[in-house]
Amino acid sequence: MSGLKNLDLNLLVVFEAVYSAGNISQAARRLGMSQPTISNALRRLRDGLDDPLFVRAGRGVHPTPRAIQMIGPVREALQMIESGVAPDVHFDPATSTRHFRVVVLDAMEPIVMPHVIRQIQAYRSVTIENLAVVDTPMSDRLNDGSLDLVIANFLAESRDTHCEALAPVHLSVVARNDHPAISGEFSLDHFQTLGHVALVPRVQALSRMLEVLRRLDIQRHVAYSVTKFWSFPHILMTTDLVAILPTAFAKVISRNHPLALYDLPFAYPEEQIYMTWKTSRTNDPGHRWLREEIASAVRQAAAQAPEPAQ
Repeated sequence: MSGLKNLDLNLLVVFEAVYSAGNISQAARRLGMSQPTISNALRRLRDGLDDPLFVRAGRGVHPTPRAIQMIGPVREALQMIESGVAPDVHFDPATSTRHFRVVVLDAMEPIVMPHVIRQIQAYRSVTIENLAVVDTPMSDRLNDGSLDLVIANFLAESRDTHCEALAPVHLSVVARNDHPAISGEFSLDHFQTLGHVALVPRVQALSRMLEVLRRLDIQRHVAYSVTKFWSFPHILMTTDLVAILPTAFAKVISRNHPLALYDLPFAYPEEQIYMTWKTSRTNDPGHRWLREEIASAVRQAAAQAPEPAQ
């Protein structure tokens, strides 16, 4: 049977869960079903669509071309049905089941995610997966529904998306305490003379830093390039390299690492941290809950009295 006339809509819920998990056992756990129930649902869906949909690959399953073609419309349809049938349902992490996929710039992770995690840590029904910025095709995944939202200092370009500015980005120069070459203020001469640790160019390109340095004709010797912000603390505390970091992130890492913060020795235009999501998710109760918790975390961080840079 190749048509959808007699197709049970619940089978599409199972299809989406298996597609997202890439594993039948994990999909069963997320849906609170037994593995045989999931397998039986897949068999019925395969019969109805005349396609295997998933093929075994290692310890999991991979989607067929037909499944890849289906997943975007299926996710959008399920979202529309959920929003239309129960637009005012309250999302409660204690009783609701949800797996969120997000991309959170790692400099924002210690600012945002501890607060959000504290809201779900006592429950097993809500989980969050943070995907890597550099390895995630964000526009495609926002469009096909496999990514819930992006938090970064750039707009995730995608059709039918909504974007909200969360907070301005302030930058500081960071170096180890008692750096032998720095006494008092951090000067432009310090900036151009000392070696730097910096993000690789493809990540820096997401901000305006390279553009600003070129426009101001400021030279910077990058001795070591990294792909993630969490590489900075240990390198900075154990070498004489310096770095430009978001001030909020620098304050967090300086609590556990002997690091000093300094004002930038040149003018830098204000940037924003944005939260971007698919417009069709706006009224989804669970998605709304997640956005509200993220915004609350940002407000709490902003309310804390900032320590002045040195």
